[in-house]
Amino acid sequence: MDSEEGTQQPHLVLANKLFLLRHPDVQDIEKVRLKDEVFAAVKSDDMAPLYESLAADSVLERDQGLLDSMRAKIDEEIKKLAEK
Repeated sequence: MDSEEGTQQPHLVLANKLFLLRHPDVQDIEKVRLKDEVFAAVKSDDMAPLYESLAADSVLERDQGLLDSMRAKIDEEIKKLAEK
């Protein structure tokens, strides 16, 4: 799967990782790697709504400071777009 990531859209890769993370037949050691990769993608793209959903489903651990930071960046971007 890793070799195919360069040719696929990043959000499709993320969706696939989320599917595998929730799939019961995936080994726990693989889920640890997937969880780290999903967290990194969510954090780097400031995906606050997805982060909240994954934390509510106990897929990721909730970090209120990180969530507040993501929301602040999103609010700042919305203000910039509203000014245009």
